[in-house]
Amino acid sequence: MTLTALPLTTGPLPAVGYASAPSAPARADDVSPAVARLAREFAGRVPHRVVARVVRECRADLSGVPAGAVPELLERLARQRLLDRADRRVAAKSLPPNGS
Repeated sequence: MTLTALPLTTGPLPAVGYASAPSAPARADDVSPAVARLAREFAGRVPHRVVARVVRECRADLSGVPAGAVPELLERLARQRLLDRADRRVAAKSLPPNGS
């Protein structure tokens, strides 16, 4: 079986099944909703700028994924990387200083 990656859309997506279309349709390359949700989730543990960077890096890593799957996969991947990062920071703080 051969899988073919679909190109990302460059224009707005049509609204289907709704009386009024949103003013700014979500695009597969728009990471701001994921950044906003994850920044709230990791507030106090990971700086907002780091959350934004991790989400952008994850989006780049998912460049070959079909556009319809990107939002969920992006948020899952970024959340896991942020959890790993937060866990490493906690572990590093619990280690005794060098030379003790």
